[in-house]
Amino acid sequence: MIISILMLASGLTILLTAAHVIIPGTISVAYYFRVPAHVVAVLLIAAGTSAPELIVAIQAGLNGTPQIVWGNIIGSNITNILVVLSIAGLFFPIATTDTQTKRDMILLLAISAIITISAYYFSALPLFVSILLVIILACYTLYLVRLKPDEEEAEKNTEGAELSFKRSLIYCIAGVAGLVFGADLMVNAAVDLAVTLSISKAVIGLTIIAFGTSLPEIAAAIASLFHRRVDMALGSIIGSNIFNIVAGLGITRLVSELPVTTEILVTGIPVMILSTLILALLIFFKQPLGKIISVCFLAIYCLFLWLNLAIGI
Repeated sequence: MIISILMLASGLTILLTAAHVIIPGTISVAYYFRVPAHVVAVLLIAAGTSAPELIVAIQAGLNGTPQIVWGNIIGSNITNILVVLSIAGLFFPIATTDTQTKRDMILLLAISAIITISAYYFSALPLFVSILLVIILACYTLYLVRLKPDEEEAEKNTEGAELSFKRSLIYCIAGVAGLVFGADLMVNAAVDLAVTLSISKAVIGLTIIAFGTSLPEIAAAIASLFHRRVDMALGSIIGSNIFNIVAGLGITRLVSELPVTTEILVTGIPVMILSTLILALLIFFKQPLGKIISVCFLAIYCLFLWLNLAIGI
């Protein structure tokens, strides 16, 4: 137990340190490459923190456990909105008028609709849909790297660019690696503690692991808000959800069949769509995600966990 506690503390230290360095690194990289910081947040933080979900999805697909693939991707997207943004919103009201964030939100709604229709109509993710998702991934990435910052964004990046180019890259790479490694260390330690305390595996999976895999996004989002970069906080979360779907489901389906289980159809997809729609309404109508909405989001997430436990997922 003592070793687990030390691992938990070490993981938290690594996570916080990584969150502290990755935001200034990201802003500086955006300045040197003359792109919006939002773009670097999506391509680096979102894609980087989504890498574990992609690896888990591919491994689960190859092992013949599609329910884990769907549960991992859908669960991660739900947690990112209902938990990550809610925790960040308890500290800072989150609101944006950023045009790019709205465009990303439209894309997230579109691809969420695509996989929802596929799941309910085909009871699986067809191969042609996965090919479409991979094409969307390629086009979206190409679109992002071609974006240029406006005058206000360029001024923000200039003010925040306090690092050399080399140090900026080191901060970004080390930051992403630290977020992922620190979270993994904390999850493993928490699972060991839970097993020692005789907590059931179902509860461990639905709470510790589900929450733990979103720790990088939580740390990055709060760090972004501390630096007054709401665009980066929202960009990393929305971008992470986009990459989860187009890469996690799209690429995995290329190597394995992905039939949908009843549990995913009953609770997973409906809650994902509901949370995504609510976030979209907040963004499009310029409503801040403050303490009250954050508490409501967390309440919905708790209800989601309770439903999963009740039906025995």
